[in-house]
Amino acid sequence: MSIKAVILSLPKDVERRRSCELELDRFNLAHEFSDAISGDQLEELHLLQSYDAGVNRRKFKRPLSRNEVACTLGHRQIWQKIANSEDHMCLVLEDDATFVQNPTSFLDAISHCPECFEEVMVKLDGPPGKNAQIVRSIADQSLVLSDRLPPRTTGYIIGRRAAARLIALDAPIARPIDIDLKFYWEHKVPILTLQQQMIAERAAVDSNIESTRQETKPGSSFSRFVRNTLYQASYTYGRLSHPLDPHTIEGLGPLMQTESRVRTCI
Repeated sequence: MSIKAVILSLPKDVERRRSCELELDRFNLAHEFSDAISGDQLEELHLLQSYDAGVNRRKFKRPLSRNEVACTLGHRQIWQKIANSEDHMCLVLEDDATFVQNPTSFLDAISHCPECFEEVMVKLDGPPGKNAQIVRSIADQSLVLSDRLPPRTTGYIIGRRAAARLIALDAPIARPIDIDLKFYWEHKVPILTLQQQMIAERAAVDSNIESTRQETKPGSSFSRFVRNTLYQASYTYGRLSHPLDPHTIEGLGPLMQTESRVRTCI
């Protein structure tokens, strides 16, 4: 299996790193760690340069916590390494990831055509939405195009060109990274899911991000309602006004087989 895993993890979280190593050793997956930044160690100048509170007010329903900003910076750091590497694609994991399915046959299969995945991201950490189309079947899985992506960034495969495109946007951080990826009409990177979820968060691990999200909610229930309503309206309008047609999406071409008909996912 030639695909390499890159794990986003705080250097101080020794037990989490050990759990990741044991998990990946089970499937003989080559891996390396990418050092995450703790939100409380994020320098104020770096925070101001990365996070735009004004854009956040326009684009999202609440302010972001320092840990959420740090999480985005950690993933962007990995994307930059992938974009600069010779690898066609990489498996990116957060350190609370666990496999709920044996990934061997799927990862073996995609390693036979790594260049096919250079321009896409494949989320492994959640099921597709209801409005979904199967683009291609690989091994015991189906690659699905859906206008509703599962939340979180626990585990995904990303191609070198897809990583470069996300980095090239150079946009200020205004939404959590998993929410940002849902706005596919903004970043224009094709994002697929698996019909059957392959990765989940380990149940026994507390999230560094979830514990700080409650602290960032706007003060009054009315302000929360207004911001959430505006956010939901913006997201729904964007999604409905940008219907997904796999035959016209740039970057999906190498994955589309002329002998295979795109079909509705049930």
